Amino acid sequence: METIVIIGAGASGLACMNELVKTNKYNIIVLEQSNKAARKILASGNGRCNVSNLNMDIKYYNHQEPLIEKLIKEFDVVNFFKQFSLKLRYEKNLVYPYSLSSLSVKNALMKNMDNVSYIDNCEVLAIKKAKTYEIITTNGHYQADKIVIATGSPASHLSGQNNLKMLEKMPISMIPFTPSLVQVKTKPVFKALKGQRVKGIAMLYDQNQLIEKQTGEIMFTDYGLSGICIMQLSRYLEHLKNPKLVLNLLPDIEKEEFQHYGLEGFFHEKIVQVFKEKNIDPQHIEIKILDTMSIEKAQVCHGGVSLKEVDENLQLKKYPGIYVCGEALDVDGDCGGYNLHFAFASGVHVAKSFREDK
Repeated sequence: METIVIIGAGASGLACMNELVKTNKYNIIVLEQSNKAARKILASGNGRCNVSNLNMDIKYYNHQEPLIEKLIKEFDVVNFFKQFSLKLRYEKNLVYPYSLSSLSVKNALMKNMDNVSYIDNCEVLAIKKAKTYEIITTNGHYQADKIVIATGSPASHLSGQNNLKMLEKMPISMIPFTPSLVQVKTKPVFKALKGQRVKGIAMLYDQNQLIEKQTGEIMFTDYGLSGICIMQLSRYLEHLKNPKLVLNLLPDIEKEEFQHYGLEGFFHEKIVQVFKEKNIDPQHIEIKILDTMSIEKAQVCHGGVSLKEVDENLQLKKYPGIYVCGEALDVDGDCGGYNLHFAFASGVHVAKSFREDK
């Protein structure tokens, strides 16, 4: 019986494990470097866990690779969770567990843990190739015929910080992890408005060229801006030279109507006070972006193992028998369930490729 070691008990690792246990053909070991499985799942969607999106399209990801497009399109998230008797529900295009609780998702994915060997507080330090693979960890050595690297990214540090440390001495091309879906530091900063939320349009420019715009919630912070639409735009910042935001907080209001009602007719009194003091036009606020917040504040990261390093089964070309899935790969998507969808889809894809090898 082959021994398969899954490194990481997050979304992709647990999805892979659940697919593999169906066959009863493998000795499965799951290694988790923290003291708790599925930590990022529990935090996802403010505890509600947005598992997917009905508008699933490759354009919402950082790569347009046909392999990734095929993988996300073919994955059926409803049937995946149906096998665990977990009903899903929809809020517009967003897909949630019916309970609106991320704990329901974790519990569903953990149902088969009794069928595997699960070791937590176990950080993988290195992988060595002999007749089989030897995995050196902080909790001993393990032998594996095949390995699945499902360590996630260092975003929010919920999946750890040294996620791909075991590959450092291997000739594998890795894109450095940088924050994506993260809050931004700005100039000016409206500290007096910390915590105030408004809905509007945020437009991202670089050297006066419009890069992207998003409609949704914008939140003022004591360092800059947050909110879903701001975090969506943060995905484009990595290669921009002089980024700025232009906010329109009254996109559906004509100038004449705004002049009739004034600031008091539309905004919280704190916003009214600050905007009057600074003579701010709520339909055109220019804000320079200085930086993003750190990786530990990010929901996901850019970066990971380059897609050039893996084959159609997400197997490392240079190391047959080692597979990479989820955020450990250089694949990231927008807010709205795209990252969890890819994590589940890629974990299942890897497991199914094992079965097809037989």
